[in-house]
Amino acid sequence: MRPVLTAALLGAVLGVAPGVSVAQHVPNLSGTWVLQADKSDFGPIPAPTSRTDVVDHQEPKLNIKRTTVQNGTEVVGNLVFAIDGKEYKNTMGPQELASTLKWDGEVLVVTTSTSMQGADVSLVDRYSLSADGKTLTQDRTISVQGQTLTQKLVFAKQ
Repeated sequence: MRPVLTAALLGAVLGVAPGVSVAQHVPNLSGTWVLQADKSDFGPIPAPTSRTDVVDHQEPKLNIKRTTVQNGTEVVGNLVFAIDGKEYKNTMGPQELASTLKWDGEVLVVTTSTSMQGADVSLVDRYSLSADGKTLTQDRTISVQGQTLTQKLVFAKQ
């Protein structure tokens, strides 16, 4: 069978025109997520005392109210994004963040750039939701001055 005819038949069976992809299912990340430090791996960076993310996800809009406590200091940030590949600027405490968000299947990929103590920092976060919807995992790669480290943060839905 010729490739064009095969594509046309497949499109007819799937109910889409040839060359048009079928919309992917993406998880809804809404909820209150509390860091489980005992199940997380922070690498050489000290774990925060606590972190809670309140997520409002109305695809493609994603808003996060993040509260982190480290060394007795509470930092609150209201992060506003859309999952559309465009750059969004936010602040978290004194840090200015420039982030782009996209889906990789059912994994949310957030690429962020910032500057800390004069050094450029790149963060790539891959958020995945467990099948039961009760655990959110943030796999993070941090790159700064030619050095790379990884972290795994595990959150429980409240």
